[in-house]
Amino acid sequence: MSEALRGWRAWHVVERKDGLTLLSWAHATAWPALRALEARCNRHGRPAKEHSCGLYAFDALEDALAYAQPHRPGLFRERALGVVVGAVSGWGRVIHHTRGWRSQLAYPYDLYLTSGDRALARAIADRYAVETSPFPP
Repeated sequence: MSEALRGWRAWHVVERKDGLTLLSWAHATAWPALRALEARCNRHGRPAKEHSCGLYAFDALEDALAYAQPHRPGLFRERALGVVVGAVSGWGRVIHHTRGWRSQLAYPYDLYLTSGDRALARAIADRYAVETSPFPP
């Protein structure tokens, strides 16, 4: 694929020893700052149709917001400082599905803080070098 896709997803924001970190909503995968996250799988080097691996994104903001609503206590060891919903760019091998896609590589494009304050939004913007603003988009 030559052009990046744009989709929507949700993250928890936590503080780690190296700074603020975006964690994937369901699997607590840490998204690195200033470089793409690459999908990892024990069975495939990149997303495959017959497997569920890859970095997921929804086509619609509403789907990402609905996904982020259920609170899953106990899933994360760290206390979330905030919740972020945002646009993400995905590229490399991409598998489309009913409500979005999953990609081999991804990085946040712009972020909207749904819980947390303006200082947290500024700190996320500085760390990830992407526009971050209070919700709604």
